[in-house]
Amino acid sequence: NAADPRLAPEHRRLVELTHRPVPVAELAAELDLAVGVVRVLLGDLLARGLIAVHEPLSMSAIPDDDILKAVVSGLRAL
Repeated sequence: NAADPRLAPEHRRLVELTHRPVPVAELAAELDLAVGVVRVLLGDLLARGLIAVHEPLSMSAIPDDDILKAVVSGLRAL
């Protein structure tokens, strides 16, 4: 819970910011902290069960350029 008084202000802010999947770099920029520091803070929150971690999409899950070009071409034809 973000309102937990035992959490440091940085921890509370991270809980507020992570209600949707957010890249660690974006969180670091928002808090004006180093990425390494944010990773440690996120580790603390993960250990307490206050956040979940989602792996980024693998490159194989992203359509290749030929498919994207075909979609764009099809949309332009409309």
